[in-house]
Amino acid sequence: MALAKIKKYQIIAVKQHKDKILEILQNTESLDVREINEEAGLEMNTNARLKDLQKTDLDYASLDFAIKLLSPFGKKRGLFAQPIMVSVKEAAEKAHEVDFKTVIEKCTEIEEDITKAKNSISSLQNDITLYTPWKSLDIDLGSIEETSTTKTILGNVKTSAYEEATEKIGKLSDLTSLVAVAKETVDTYLLLTFNKELEKEVRSTLSEFKFTEAELPKVEGSMKDHLKKLEKEITEHKKEIEKAKKGLKKLSEGLDDLKIVHDYIGWEKEKLETEKLTASTDYNFVVTAWIAKNSITKIEEKLNEVTKEYELAEIKPEEGENPPVVLQNSNFMSPFEAVSRIYGLPKHTELDPTPFLAAFFILFFALCLTDAGYGIFMFITMGLALKFFKLPDGIRKLVKLLMYAGIVTFVIGTIFGGWFGLTPDQVPSFLTYTNAAGEQMFLLQKINAINSPITVLILSLALGFIQVTLGVIIKLVHGIKYEDPKESILDSGPWVLMLLGVAFFILASTGALGALSVSLAPIGKWWVLGATTLLILTQGRDKKNIIMKLLSGVLSLYGLVGYMSDILSYSRILALGLATAIIGLAVNIVAELVGGLPVIGWLLMAVVFVGGHIFNLLLNALGSFIHSGRLQFVEFFTKFMEGGGDDFRPFSKKSKYIYLNNHK
Repeated sequence: MALAKIKKYQIIAVKQHKDKILEILQNTESLDVREINEEAGLEMNTNARLKDLQKTDLDYASLDFAIKLLSPFGKKRGLFAQPIMVSVKEAAEKAHEVDFKTVIEKCTEIEEDITKAKNSISSLQNDITLYTPWKSLDIDLGSIEETSTTKTILGNVKTSAYEEATEKIGKLSDLTSLVAVAKETVDTYLLLTFNKELEKEVRSTLSEFKFTEAELPKVEGSMKDHLKKLEKEITEHKKEIEKAKKGLKKLSEGLDDLKIVHDYIGWEKEKLETEKLTASTDYNFVVTAWIAKNSITKIEEKLNEVTKEYELAEIKPEEGENPPVVLQNSNFMSPFEAVSRIYGLPKHTELDPTPFLAAFFILFFALCLTDAGYGIFMFITMGLALKFFKLPDGIRKLVKLLMYAGIVTFVIGTIFGGWFGLTPDQVPSFLTYTNAAGEQMFLLQKINAINSPITVLILSLALGFIQVTLGVIIKLVHGIKYEDPKESILDSGPWVLMLLGVAFFILASTGALGALSVSLAPIGKWWVLGATTLLILTQGRDKKNIIMKLLSGVLSLYGLVGYMSDILSYSRILALGLATAIIGLAVNIVAELVGGLPVIGWLLMAVVFVGGHIFNLLLNALGSFIHSGRLQFVEFFTKFMEGGGDDFRPFSKKSKYIYLNNHK
């Protein structure tokens, strides 16, 4: 389908209904509200309810902090647990019932206590690391003081220099005492007492050996006693943290309520932020927004429930202003938007590529995976996820897309004979048959990719040729319909003829057209020559003189190399399909080998088989998605789409933690 038709509208209504109207507009989720141009002569609401907005911002941020703090202590939700589902009315009631500010205050106090305790523990641990080398210092730390005649210093030198340092200090005077408190691989820790008159000479000598002076705490008792005291303090702080965590555990019992309130305040925050984008007169207020044309009736119906005193009128966009883009597809096709959005949105003047990529993407995905067993597994697991989990819209579309991919992979895998990497001789005979060439194959299998890779390569290139040609045709048709028909025909028409002519010539030359191939081959040759002539005559038409026109036309033929290069990229389909089959085969061989081990062989075989195939599925499903997507983005989209459209951002009740079961 085409992109939704987005128009710019202005809603003018009396001020007394502003709150109700904003609530209605938010519930419709159909407006992308934009700031009004100040040059329009209207008073901007930049300061409207500023205090309310600041308060709401603070509450929202505080709740976010509390939820993140309490989440690790909250009750873990089971795999199939239902999400928090409420109505707008229930959320509003909860926001007024829950004393969330008291909870936030308690969370803040507890978090501060935990942070303070952790900082104290870190500081104490640093002290322990610093003082541990001195634990053998068996003297009262408070007594390490200088006297009227002596001075004591502590520090460390490199162990490699200890002997030389001791010798030099000893030579200074007999009035020195040097004791090695601890001798480690790198450093030796010293206690040095000397006559005060020798301090200058002692320090000068120590500096030669890069002596580092240490300051020990002036406390009573030995270093061992002090270290024990530090360890005890750490233990006390850890107890404080555990007590604080119990408090958080208790507060986490109301975590779901906090999440409901958080999202409700988020709705109020968005409403206040949107109000800032509106403008006012003495009696009215004005909202300017992009709206999908098919939503106008719904909006008018909702507004009429509140007041008739409003006007909804289409206005002209400002110069250089482009409408945002809304992809509009059926429920069946919408999951493929997950692929389109990875590339980016088309411009508002371009086509929605989703319907055109859908069949190719899912077919290429299946050809890359080519295992019917994996396809069944994907279909079941994705189906269960859709049934039992409430997923965000974007994730839900992706899961649904993978469910579709599972179905197509099953069909393609059946045709290629891919069943968990098994070979026909490993399954019961009633599941196999012998083809005309005498080759044993699975039921319904038509192609053996491992034995006939050329067949798969030709199929891949043929599909690539079709998609690339389709891309050029789409560009031609869209240009004729929405842009300059003449220029579009001259730009893209000759290339469409060239690609179709090349295809016809190849089919005729290879005998693919049956008995008529010989007689049709010359037609294909003249078709290609005619297209070549058209390209030479049209592709340089913007040049000024005839020589440059012809030269540019001739040079444009190089574009055929680009097209053929793009088509060659589709050979990756063969490579990934073979990778899936070969890895699956390798897993089965390893499983069979470990299965021969005594006693636990059967268990190891089951583990290797199941684990190996899950790994193969995850690895190659990811590769299939990426490479199939790449073929769309690089080889297909570039033929007719530039991209770079602005996403439609609806004014709505966006939720982070809860799901609305209705909007009432």
